Amino acid sequence: MFAYILVIINVIVFILIKTNKLDSEDLASSYHMVFNRKQYYRIITSAFAHEDILHIFFNMVSLINIGSFVEDVFGSVRMLIIYFVSMILGKILALLIRHNNRDDYTMSLGASGAICGILGTYFLFVLYIHGFNGIYSLLRPISSLVIMSMLPGIDSTSHFSCMAVGMAISYLMIMF
Repeated sequence: MFAYILVIINVIVFILIKTNKLDSEDLASSYHMVFNRKQYYRIITSAFAHEDILHIFFNMVSLINIGSFVEDVFGSVRMLIIYFVSMILGKILALLIRHNNRDDYTMSLGASGAICGILGTYFLFVLYIHGFNGIYSLLRPISSLVIMSMLPGIDSTSHFSCMAVGMAISYLMIMF
């Protein structure tokens, strides 16, 4: 249920951007905007802003597919915790990595980082239940993530940092 609520929020923000009620540049995040200008809210707002119809479409299809599965397995509250902690800590980690690479001004937006946190949960769950025999069921999502992250203009740093955070949180939830 919460996966669908997140989709609705993302679609509403997208409509507000496309009708010029919101400006995606005011919602996007970069190291400079978040840490130098102290606009910390951008860590969250950037995860709800999308630039074009394909961007939001693929993110929302992924959120429904992966988010619904994780919500069914882990429960709604845990799924939301994984989603938001992956979004926040993963984005902070990505901004710090980019800063370390002298990339303070590249703007980032979209729900794909938080979705990758949920995807990390899915990966960990499949490996936990099926062991390495489950790798075959992961080939399609892994190859999609790798191909998508190689496209120009995609924030692969955020994808992989959010996925790592999602896996870490999920591991703690499975073990404790």
